[in-house]
Formats: sequence, structure tokens, C-alpha cells
Amino acid sequence: MLRSFLTWFLLLSTAALVAACCGSVACDCNDSNADGIAFKFDTTSSTSTRLPFKPEDFDTVYAVRRVLGDTAKRPTRDTVVIARTTKQAREQPIIINNTSPFVANKSRRIDQYSYKLYLATRKKPSTSLVVTDSVVVEKVDVAGEFKADGCCTCYENTKREVYIKGLASPFIATNPEDPKQPIPFVVRR
Repeated sequence: MLRSFLTWFLLLSTAALVAACCGSVACDCNDSNADGIAFKFDTTSSTSTRLPFKPEDFDTVYAVRRVLGDTAKRPTRDTVVIARTTKQAREQPIIINNTSPFVANKSRRIDQYSYKLYLATRKKPSTSLVVTDSVVVEKVDVAGEFKADGCCTCYENTKREVYIKGLASPFIATNPEDPKQPIPFVVRR
């Protein structure tokens, strides 16, 4: 009986110590963009027919999403305005993920929507907006898995394909060096 009690005591003590260790560790998975897609506007290259974007061309972007295969047709569209400073527009790509810039809608994920990005510029001297260019994302195909590291379990993207209207094959946005961050799709005129 003593041996049984001692065995159980050691087993419970060890379990409590392991639980205390894992309970005191804060997991920072940094996976908010794990399934995200990114868009960066080309500001450098130009051809005889195409000029590069200027940062003021894409500091205000309208993003529209529609539910794919929605038989109930509600809601039909969500629209958000992504307004950034010129510095932010130049340095940071636009990232669309499960919860940003759109509000999460029930249990739908990024791959259950199609997206359209519109660039809007302000006409001088009036304040009316003129829509100039757009990017259409017909479909997003994502996959991932949960990976455990000690006490933390984090989500890691394993597949991120973006089907853009006008491209023959999908854009592979999976980043092998950092699966939590997408490779930006470079938008050219």
C-alpha cells in the first residue's frame, strides 16, 4: 500500500509541476496573418505603356468581399476603406486575413470569400473620389496545421494560393522562410 501511495504521489506531483510550468508560459504565436494574403503596389518599374504607382495612388483602397457560393445571398457584400499615410502606403503591404480589415463573420474563413480591391484618388481641387484601378481575387485556397512546441500549440500555414483574375495560374503566397507571413502579390498597372 505504501508503494502504491508513493507512486501516485510522485505521479501527481510531476503532473502538477508540468502543468504549472506550462500554465505560467505565455504563448505568443504571432499567427494573426497565418492565412492572410498581402498586396504590394509596384512603385519602381515602368514600361513604355505602364507607369509605376505613386504612393498617393494607393493610400486609400476600398476592399470589397463577397461570400462564395452563398445560396441565401445575405449579406451580399462587405466593404471597408483602408486609409493609410503615404509612408505606410509605401512601406506596408495591404493584408487581408480572417479578421482584418473585415470583421470576422461567424465561422467563415478567408477562403470562403472573393475579394476586390479598388484604388481611389482624389481629384484636385475638389474632394470627389475617382476609382482608377482594381484587383480581383476570385478565390483563396489555404491550409494549415497546428504545431506544438513545448507548452505552446500554434497554427502554421502550409498552403496559401491566391487566384487572381487575369492570371493563368494561382499566385503562391506561402512563405517557406516564415509561414506566418504571406508573400505579397505585387500589383502592377
